[in-house]
Amino acid sequence: MQIKRFEQEDACKYECWDDYQCSVMASAVVRRHGKQAYLQDINVSSGYRGRGIGTGLLKQILVDFEGKLIMASVFEARVPWYERHGFRPTGSEGNLVIIEKSP
Repeated sequence: MQIKRFEQEDACKYECWDDYQCSVMASAVVRRHGKQAYLQDINVSSGYRGRGIGTGLLKQILVDFEGKLIMASVFEARVPWYERHGFRPTGSEGNLVIIEKSP
């Protein structure tokens, strides 16, 4: 597994490639807002779920954005996964739970 990071003006895009560099197994987008970062999107392709790929990708994001408040809006079913990585729920927005990880 290789994680590639692409810098954009106000965001970082991540792609997690298989060992042969043939297909993207997972991707994520993190938007920067001063001392905060917003995890806009993290997705693992269905055929690759349950293998720790999302965890590896999230761990890389946490390293890259260490020292920043990281926020996301996620479905309630995903909250326990984020809690295992140090996030905590702080509110809700429609059918989504707002979570954050303090620096």
